[in-house]
Amino acid sequence: MVLLIMVIPLEELVEKYIDELSNDKDFIRLLELKKIIDDKYKKEILIFKTCEEKYIDSEKYQQYIDISGVRKELSVAKANLYSKEEVKEYFDIERKIQNKINEDIDKIKSSISNKFTLSNEKSICHKIKK
Repeated sequence: MVLLIMVIPLEELVEKYIDELSNDKDFIRLLELKKIIDDKYKKEILIFKTCEEKYIDSEKYQQYIDISGVRKELSVAKANLYSKEEVKEYFDIERKIQNKINEDIDKIKSSISNKFTLSNEKSICHKIKK
């Protein structure tokens, strides 16, 4: 009996994985929510990003100035944006997808060697775009 082993190039496997992921109902919903959030909460996003930039800039000079007001402003803007139902759902789905990716990576690592450390929940979900 002859055993035929098929070797599939890694790039092809990765493309197939990304294709499956991007056609998953959760991923499709994530993209829908992204569009809804970008359209519906333009003002809140602009306020949040402006406050965030202001905070990052002022952080450089925190030894010279009191940035507590800027920090509070950012906190309020973030709470306002992140309290929206679509934004909450977006982050829930993003977390779910990230966990699935981490599980898959851990399975691959385990199948190769027990010397690999397993995932520590680092987010790579934002790098996968359709």
